Amino acid sequence: MRTSLLLAASENDVIGRDNDLPWYLPADLRRFKSLTAGHVLVAGRLNHESIVNRLGRPLPGRITVVATRRDAGRPGGGPVIYQPSVGAALSVARAIEEFAGRDEVFVIGGAQIYTEALAEADTIYLTRVNAQVEGDVRMPAGWLDGFKLVASEDGPAGEELPYTFERYERG
Repeated sequence: MRTSLLLAASENDVIGRDNDLPWYLPADLRRFKSLTAGHVLVAGRLNHESIVNRLGRPLPGRITVVATRRDAGRPGGGPVIYQPSVGAALSVARAIEEFAGRDEVFVIGGAQIYTEALAEADTIYLTRVNAQVEGDVRMPAGWLDGFKLVASEDGPAGEELPYTFERYERG
């Protein structure tokens, strides 16, 4: 069972600002949808709530396992499972994915969830935003240590910021 982190980060490793993405990159959103369709996602509570607030519902065509220590205020509707820790969320996500005959679980953030899941990650799908961006959430220093870049493709021209789709594998 492959555990993959899926995220966008600027050159200075910023991944968020004011509980949202600090950019709007339509091709990156399409890539996110294409990679995760039909799979199980692991997300933190704030990340999950921001998606529900933006879309009015959980991500369609996917099961989201939310890692949270909070019991109250859970948005309802859709295929969402709550677990008390990242480890428990990953275990549940892997079991569902295996039962469905699939082989990849996606960790979709936020920063604390990425940091806790990093030790178990096999693959990182990174949209590297080729700019220094201001933000209040970033990945920790050295987070790509132990991973090797195996694929890189420029994002389409004409979007808000230039970026590159990168894939890293452990080892």
